[in-house]
Amino acid sequence: MLTEVTGLVLRSVNLGEADRLITVFTKEMGTVSALVKGARSLKNRNMSATQQFCYSTLVLFKKGDKYWVRESNLIESFFGLRDTIEGLSLAGYIVEVLSDVTTEEAEGELLRLALNSLYAISEKKYPLGKIKAAFEIRATSIIGFMPEVLTCRDCDATHGDFFFDIMGGNIQCAACRKKAQLTHMDIADDGHRSIVTILSEGAKIALGYLVHSPIERIFAFGISDEDMSILERATEEYIVNQLERSFKSLEFYKEVKR
Repeated sequence: MLTEVTGLVLRSVNLGEADRLITVFTKEMGTVSALVKGARSLKNRNMSATQQFCYSTLVLFKKGDKYWVRESNLIESFFGLRDTIEGLSLAGYIVEVLSDVTTEEAEGELLRLALNSLYAISEKKYPLGKIKAAFEIRATSIIGFMPEVLTCRDCDATHGDFFFDIMGGNIQCAACRKKAQLTHMDIADDGHRSIVTILSEGAKIALGYLVHSPIERIFAFGISDEDMSILERATEEYIVNQLERSFKSLEFYKEVKR
């Protein structure tokens, strides 16, 4: 039985002299692994469509408990990712996150976010820091860790500087924070270990936009360089702490960006 899927190749591992094992994040089946016979041969028609970062249509067949790629058609290679080490490293971080959070269940919104992010990197449409921040906060929101960042958790204030509770997933205005007399790291009322970072008003507004905007408009916001620096720090802390793991690709991206 043949199954046709469309998806993003997250990983590609060489096997033997010419074969390839790929992991694909698909619209239809979530994440699936498949073997590609002879994919590293220049004459193989499946070579280009099964490389990492490629968005392709694949015809799969199942043999035993494994999937094999029978046919493939390249839709988008995001070729411009490879123009700079910074862009390539950010793309690597995005697919590493996807590899960690995706399952065998389809998640169309997360796939659209990833494709839009890779396209933005490839076409150099926005600063890499903006793309990274948008992907981090929206990806965590999609998989079930959406923060409440529009108003203060205690008084519904919307203006001024705020404190972002990374583990609690909410914000607190400066006045309510002072009343509560919490330290930078403390035990909050619900028992979680509180990790707090300060948000300027501009960064707070941008954070709310990234959580709730349509995917196709997610990069269409503008803030000052200072606010962007605050936003980038907040979204990175949020994804790393919510997923409770580190990413080697993130550390590499930060290293090449220095």
